[in-house]
Amino acid sequence: MTWTQEQLSPESREYLEALPTTFVLGDFTLAHGSPREPVWEYILDPLVAALNFPHFETTYCLVGHTHLPVIFRQASQGESEALPPDYTSPYPLNGMRQIINPGSVGQPRDSNPEAAYAILDLDRCTWEPRRVQYDITEVQARMRERQMPERLIARLEHGW
Repeated sequence: MTWTQEQLSPESREYLEALPTTFVLGDFTLAHGSPREPVWEYILDPLVAALNFPHFETTYCLVGHTHLPVIFRQASQGESEALPPDYTSPYPLNGMRQIINPGSVGQPRDSNPEAAYAILDLDRCTWEPRRVQYDITEVQARMRERQMPERLIARLEHGW
């Protein structure tokens, strides 16, 4: 985080600070951490997900802060359940309230060093999680050139 802050120009910092912490687009609420605490909260389990459902009005909420690919689906009596990503076929967005995290491209937290992302197809109403390999050694070399913390460099290789 410190390295990123040092790289930002004053204009870039001003632009980022002016952005909303949550954004609503159609049926989707977007937040970095969570709808309850958009910048910092980690949604790591169904309990924390359940506590967040009352904090957005749309059907779906997209988050990313944890870097963990997962779908939390709202269940009965205010509970939620965690669904792991299925990388073999698109997941139908069926109108059930969900908090969805695509994972991350870099700095993974799920013991898988591959880049994680997803394709949201609004025409087909599907969410398609994906994993791809990338040149981790090259990225690590670039990180070392920029004197980034060794723990962040090592994490790329192990996925945790």
